[in-house]
Amino acid sequence: MKILPFCGTIYNPAKFENLTDIIAPPYDVITPAERRFFINRSPVNVVQLILGDQKNGDYFEESFYTDAARLFNQWCHDEILIRLEQPAIFYLHQFFRGPDGVKHLRKGFIALMPIMPYGPDTVLAHERTHKGPILDRLHLVETTKMNFSQIFFTYQDKENRINQLLDEAIGKAILKIDGADDANGIENVCYVIQDDETIRDVARLMDDKPVFIADGHHRYETLRQYRDMERKIQGLDEIDANYVMGYFSCAFDVGLKVYPTHRTIHDIPNFSYRTMREGIWKYFDCTEVDPEDVQLTHSSRVFYMSDPEGIIWRLELKEEYFRVLQKLGVDPLLAGMDVVILEELIFKQILGITEEDLQNRTYVNYHHEKSEFWSALQKGDQAGWLMNYPDPNLLFDIAKKGLMLPQKSTYFFPKLPTGVVMRRFED
Repeated sequence: MKILPFCGTIYNPAKFENLTDIIAPPYDVITPAERRFFINRSPVNVVQLILGDQKNGDYFEESFYTDAARLFNQWCHDEILIRLEQPAIFYLHQFFRGPDGVKHLRKGFIALMPIMPYGPDTVLAHERTHKGPILDRLHLVETTKMNFSQIFFTYQDKENRINQLLDEAIGKAILKIDGADDANGIENVCYVIQDDETIRDVARLMDDKPVFIADGHHRYETLRQYRDMERKIQGLDEIDANYVMGYFSCAFDVGLKVYPTHRTIHDIPNFSYRTMREGIWKYFDCTEVDPEDVQLTHSSRVFYMSDPEGIIWRLELKEEYFRVLQKLGVDPLLAGMDVVILEELIFKQILGITEEDLQNRTYVNYHHEKSEFWSALQKGDQAGWLMNYPDPNLLFDIAKKGLMLPQKSTYFFPKLPTGVVMRRFED
């Protein structure tokens, strides 16, 4: 994938030594209460540029979009935000403690890349997009002419050469930007690198690599549609909107973590745990285990089920039903994934949950933390399943075949901070 440095827009380091009060998570994970918290924390918090207050259908109130454009221009005029004079790539280190309680460091760099068609050699997607979020973000982009948030991409580099190059270039960075997401225990450190040799070497190593959208499918589709609109308006093919701001993290780096999303079911009419369990016994070899013996790994044909009383069963798909899944039209790569096995055999075949039910989240709750999972069962959810850690490189293989995963199949943590660096479409 071709990558380019750019003249990013950043909070003025002469005014802000630290961005802890300024940055925010991606707009789509911020609750109304959290939005108010961020605004109270700082009147120039980036949340004012990315998230409105009241939504009307697919859109926020019109005043949000115009206010975001007005605020951005005012902050630039007041030099709260400044535009770098020289192109750079931005090397982001995120120190965090995962849902498993273990400390990690994830590395990745921020740069521009051309908006490309989806394909095995270009951009790999694994989620379907929906109209509503695209309409909202498209209106924001049209009004502000800004790319506020990065799309999270991963790439494959077995030797991890790109991170090694960037580590060596830290000493040449012209600026270091710090800012914590203290609510989630994440420390963000960003190095602004303008060294021509480093940028050329990183671009050369990225040149033949496809990228996988880890997070940001709606943002990518939004910017693809915006590019098409601008090409028609300007009557040109080569325009600034051809490029999107991405964050790129190596799938082979030890710090790139993909966590499971556990499932519980609720409010299924005429539900019988005993009847469901008898159906499950048909498809799986089942063994009762103690809680301390639950081992979540990358072994996707084995996962765990719990009833509301906390009795846990280890489920291992029988070989003949792996073949049955394939006869049902499930690709062999997907047929080996626990989230697919759970949806196709237990949810659909045994419980009668439809695809529409799953899309609307009618009967299924999703939990990143085990504590949330157990709490949901204690509060009345009917049963639950503990899922395994997805393998980032298996996700590449699935996406290269053009296959779509069930919703909430991947949880890349931590989320990217919004506000460390932004991009005008003229950059």
